[in-house]
Amino acid sequence: NSIPNFFAALLLLYIFAIQLQWLPVISRQLTVESVILPASTLALAMSAKYIRQVRATVLDELSKDYVLAARARGIPFAATLIFSVLRSSLVTIITLLMLSIGSLLGGTAIVESIFMWDGVGKLAVDAINMRDYPMIQAYVMWMAIIYVCVNLMTDLSYQWLDPRIRLGRRVS
Repeated sequence: NSIPNFFAALLLLYIFAIQLQWLPVISRQLTVESVILPASTLALAMSAKYIRQVRATVLDELSKDYVLAARARGIPFAATLIFSVLRSSLVTIITLLMLSIGSLLGGTAIVESIFMWDGVGKLAVDAINMRDYPMIQAYVMWMAIIYVCVNLMTDLSYQWLDPRIRLGRRVS
């Protein structure tokens, strides 16, 4: 959780590209091998946070009364876990995943620079270095639109994930 993206990228490059020579150091073609290291770098930084949150949420749900009642009725634990506990935990997990999109959008600039990829993050860094204000404004607006749309989809998915949540309806 405490390893920054740039250090994880350099560490993965050193181990898998230089020492083991399993993956290319720099690739100009879009292949599976060229995507593994950048994707692993971004996933590694967030995986510890997700694992801790999912574990805490599932443990919290397992301590609730409906799990004990399902166990008392003889419902198999796997069925209770999959159909009840994980479904109740999905609201928290989806919220965490969608909020992480903002940090993923911002954190890709460093990873793109390390892996020599021409992406949107590198475009933003180059625009900042060249003081290209219209490009910076377009980048910020585009990222804001993406972030708002992702949050809207998250809020709309809550009703589907948890039927107890109703959007815009008052309880009388």
